[in-house]
Amino acid sequence: MAKKLWVATSNVKANSNLYNYEKFISKKFNQEFNQEYIKILSWSIENLDNFWNTIWDYCKVKGIKGKEKIKKSNIFYRNIFLPNSKLNFAENLLSKKDNTKAITFISENGFREERNWKNLNNYVDKLNNFFHKIKLKKKDRVVAYMPNLIETVESFIATTSVGAIWSSCSPDFGAKGVIERFSQIKPKVLFVCDKYFYNGKEINIIERVPEILKKISSIKYLVIINYPGEKYIKKKYQFKNVTQFLWSDIQKIKVKKIKFVKFDFEHELSILYSSGTTGKPKCICHRSGGVLLQHLKEHQLHCDIKEKDNVFYFTTCGWMMWNWLISVLASKASIVLFDGFPMFKKQDLLLEIVEKEKISLFGVSAKYIDTLNKAKIKSKYKLKELRTICSTGSPLSKDGFEYIYKNLKKDVHLSSISGGTDIVSCFVLGNLYDPVISGEIQNKGLGMDVNIFNESGNSIKNKKGELVCTNPFPTMPLKFWNDKNDIKFKKAYFNKYP
Repeated sequence: MAKKLWVATSNVKANSNLYNYEKFISKKFNQEFNQEYIKILSWSIENLDNFWNTIWDYCKVKGIKGKEKIKKSNIFYRNIFLPNSKLNFAENLLSKKDNTKAITFISENGFREERNWKNLNNYVDKLNNFFHKIKLKKKDRVVAYMPNLIETVESFIATTSVGAIWSSCSPDFGAKGVIERFSQIKPKVLFVCDKYFYNGKEINIIERVPEILKKISSIKYLVIINYPGEKYIKKKYQFKNVTQFLWSDIQKIKVKKIKFVKFDFEHELSILYSSGTTGKPKCICHRSGGVLLQHLKEHQLHCDIKEKDNVFYFTTCGWMMWNWLISVLASKASIVLFDGFPMFKKQDLLLEIVEKEKISLFGVSAKYIDTLNKAKIKSKYKLKELRTICSTGSPLSKDGFEYIYKNLKKDVHLSSISGGTDIVSCFVLGNLYDPVISGEIQNKGLGMDVNIFNESGNSIKNKKGELVCTNPFPTMPLKFWNDKNDIKFKKAYFNKYP
């Protein structure tokens, strides 16, 4: 029997973004949905052109929207959404300019710093000016070998502001893993932190840089950041064939107002990597407009993120959930970054952060929930502001579902979500209209015709099979880097089923 663990109150539903969106499309298309998720889902799949067009309008994307909604093609991945539309990804993330909090950073040893929206804009302006000074061009690659810091976010936003392509690895990747990934994309700029901490241990990153530079000759500029709240590693490192800057040098640049150039909706945004279990990691290139639309949809309609919310996802810069978290800024919410071991000195360290930082959405892995459950952690905090818990990384067990409601919070929307690096977003997520049922993911993402196929390509139920999405969507990867005629690309996604 399906066990209902939570149902949103009629008041919560009526005040949700999903209901606002429902009213928006009801009025526009003269249709009744009656707070039934399945009806909105069916409409979104049957009307892909109108659906993605309304996400742009409802979420108030900054840019120039072309008249055409979709350019159809018989080749699945050549379907282009909102062709002739233009936007600047950074401009959409810098959604406010006031003195309220935009980003908070917390390290495992308790160091905390905040960046308000005004300062975030200023720091990005300085980096943008720095990129112009070193003549960084659109489509040049900028890479970061960084912990989960505010500076990493600012470097990402500034990279997208000039139309360059971003890629990052977290420091838990050794030099070999970094070289294997970055060498394929020939970056021009490398951002690196001097060190990071994990479970009380200080780990030197800068000593790995000479090897990286030796193996990746395309890197011409190196920017070194010192770990927040810590003394800089002063040892003199001699880096050959590269112009070196400290983060503090860039901060001395006088702020010149950014003129946001609008790039094509399909313009390259970032490169993420497959796990590399079979051969070299594949370099998966994503597009700006599609990622922005998909993330806005997921954040606002599935996760009910609103302006002034505080969103915290436990992730490193090597996982696609980092990219997902940073885009939350486009919904005018504030993000919280944590770097380090999530149980440093206390098993409920992250719960303490959720309480202190008034977190409204708390995102973790299913493995983390399982670890709390095994350790029999019962929250001693009220978690008053917490409305949503997202779990991903692997399937959340029934025990994990029930643990949340018994031991963390009774009144919370537990959303088991799943997607991946390939789409830098989700196939399946939660919604506020349907109940949370133990051990079950609530629904398919809007606009995503997700199914399970057997070996012969027939749809199956209650059996193991292949997860497929049978319609095109804006976060289909743009391409694999260095993949002439899309050979690897087609083999990865389109060879199994016609």
